[in-house]
Amino acid sequence: MAKIKLSKKTIAAVTSVACAAVIITTLLIVNIFYPLKYFTAYIVRREPFEEGELEMCVLDVGQADCTIVSLPDGRTLLIDGGDGTYRNNLKILTELNRRGVDYIDYVICTTVDDEYCGGLGEIIRNKDVGAIFYPFCNNRYICDGFADFISAAESSGAQRVISEYGAGVSLEDFYFTFLSPSVHTSPTSEYGCLNSDPSAENIAAASAVMWLEYAGAGILYAGSTSGDKLSEIAATYALMQELGDPDGYFTFDGHEIDLSACVAYKVPAHAADSALATDFTDLISPQYSFVSVGENNAEGCPSVFVLADLLAHVEGVQGDDGIFMTMYDGDITLTIDADGEAQVSSSEAA
Repeated sequence: MAKIKLSKKTIAAVTSVACAAVIITTLLIVNIFYPLKYFTAYIVRREPFEEGELEMCVLDVGQADCTIVSLPDGRTLLIDGGDGTYRNNLKILTELNRRGVDYIDYVICTTVDDEYCGGLGEIIRNKDVGAIFYPFCNNRYICDGFADFISAAESSGAQRVISEYGAGVSLEDFYFTFLSPSVHTSPTSEYGCLNSDPSAENIAAASAVMWLEYAGAGILYAGSTSGDKLSEIAATYALMQELGDPDGYFTFDGHEIDLSACVAYKVPAHAADSALATDFTDLISPQYSFVSVGENNAEGCPSVFVLADLLAHVEGVQGDDGIFMTMYDGDITLTIDADGEAQVSSSEAA
């Protein structure tokens, strides 16, 4: 039997093809577990979780919104997902992985606006999710980000819950609930207005306004809502306090919601002019306020009027005015311990 003689060039070519095949196969296998376009997000050092503390990190994602909340028992709550740019998607996934988060217990989409929901679809496709709270919008194509988010949510297998008054989650020592919008089945609800007329005003009015509480310390998270809606909440709260809240309007699963116990206020709509609500900030008078806003944005945020209002009503701590903005402070982290004591740090701290 004649021997087959292979030239050095042929051997080199076969070797190259074999190596390429091995590399491609390896990459395909890796891609099953770690999507290659986000590969660097998965090679970060995981930091130990401090049980018994609540940590809320408002990420610096430019003129967009995303907040990661690490709950005292180790669960994770993700509020919004940035604007969907590759840079922000990569940052959000990196931060989740740095916290050791493979499973997001709760995802909340506060509004049908690309700056808030634009990246949620990608996040959901790259993480396992337990429950998703979402706006009741009949038109999934109201913006590209919402369409992508709804598609990912439907394919995720996660429980889906409409974000509306009375919805929320109550755990042993932590809970969150929605103060607004009102129940979607009401013909006069904010969602009814949104679905009949998706104007910018109605989109803002239908944004989620949330109350989160741990160890007696509250967080008011206002999504992209308007100052008018916050003023409505303040007026309703004042009336219920006067009447003794006979129907338990400001209670959730046995918890009494005391808005005066607010330690942190996530200012809505990048602190645009529309977010001004003096009566509301006077009511909650938080220790800290957080604004997610991008430098040199086209929307003219933050509003000097909103900032002046915050300066007048945010208590601050030890001489600090208590106002933090991502365009100056980078990622902003609020930590609440088991005694309800709150501290704030930032990635751009001097």
